[in-house]
Amino acid sequence: MHSLTGLSTWDGARRRDLVHGIAAAMEGRRAEIVATAGEETGLAPARLEGEFDRTTGQLRLLGDFVASGRDRPTVTSPSAAPGGADVVLVRVPIGPVAVFAASNFPLAFGVLGADTAAALAAGCPVVVKAHPAQPRTAELLAACAPAELLTLRHGGPDVSLEIVRDPLVRAVAFTGSPSGGRALMDAAAARPEPIPVYAEMGSLNPVFVLPSALPDPSWPSALAASVTGSSGQLCTKPGLVFVPDSPAGRAFAERLGAEVAAAGPVGRLLTPSIEAAHAEWSRRAASCGTKSGSSVFALFIEASSLGGALLEEHFGPAVVVCAAPASSFGALAAALPGSLTATVLAAPDDPALDALLPPLMATAGRVVLNGVPTGVAVCDAMHHGGPWPATSNALHTSVGTGSVSRFLRPVALQGLPPRLLP
Repeated sequence: MHSLTGLSTWDGARRRDLVHGIAAAMEGRRAEIVATAGEETGLAPARLEGEFDRTTGQLRLLGDFVASGRDRPTVTSPSAAPGGADVVLVRVPIGPVAVFAASNFPLAFGVLGADTAAALAAGCPVVVKAHPAQPRTAELLAACAPAELLTLRHGGPDVSLEIVRDPLVRAVAFTGSPSGGRALMDAAAARPEPIPVYAEMGSLNPVFVLPSALPDPSWPSALAASVTGSSGQLCTKPGLVFVPDSPAGRAFAERLGAEVAAAGPVGRLLTPSIEAAHAEWSRRAASCGTKSGSSVFALFIEASSLGGALLEEHFGPAVVVCAAPASSFGALAAALPGSLTATVLAAPDDPALDALLPPLMATAGRVVLNGVPTGVAVCDAMHHGGPWPATSNALHTSVGTGSVSRFLRPVALQGLPPRLLP
């Protein structure tokens, strides 16, 4: 990996020009990148075209953000220190960042994806570990960035651990499985000088359908599309849907199951290991409840059965549907593991929302009312994170302008003359 570069000293305008230039270089190779990503992932061209636009868009958004100076606000407390000295709080780049490309977003969370964009915009060079299933896509993307600021590595788990243990690396950004995230966290913590790991891992993304939403006939198909889109390989896919234990609620569940099953069969999944895990879950699910569909399916259970594998994320086109009294939704929400998202379908004036919102806010990083959790807006207000096991640090986001702050460290400067302040 390259040693420290002068990137940390660049002003916001120069960092903006850097990431904007990377976006322009990507666009010059758009057709080749999209075609290669399609060959390596099996994702549809339309999906990849949209993801390409998101990738270049977030590079430009973060570039504009740092050029405005909003990434490094200066806070001054005049005469606050003993002796009347001023205290000025500034933010400095943390240093080189290790980024691990994700399998399910080969562009938006790939070599030049959200984590790389945030690190470069913050003023930190990156070493990127390519996903083993997408080596050619990784090379094409890496060629769009200056070689002195981005180092690309290929390999398996041994290379991943080697990168994290490199004494030059000051932070890690990872999107992947809980086992992979935990391995990187353990390696980072075992270093002589531990470093932060910002890992996005597993998420159930529960959906609560209140009785007031049942009359709307559009929700079963909307949820089914969210479950099966991109073959169910999205980190925000609804994995667990609660419906009222009533005739109307069960009818809603049946329509949802029929819509999910009707979406199959899907094309190949991203990797052989994901294919195998989904096939195994499809086999095991038959013993957990009633299935609607085969390889693309909804699994119907009662609330008394909820636990174990039913509370784990299962990558692929499947969803668990749980019938429970609507009055128990708050307690069920409070007992769930941490998630990136939690969704409620309800009439906006439904008084049950008042009681359900607090436990959902305690469980998830983003709460959605009358929408689907898939499709994450890249904006100032977005928080793409959540309590364990969704992420390793619920305080930070990997999407939106707030993602830059992961790679900036605060420093309080006390008593310095103005000429020495950044």
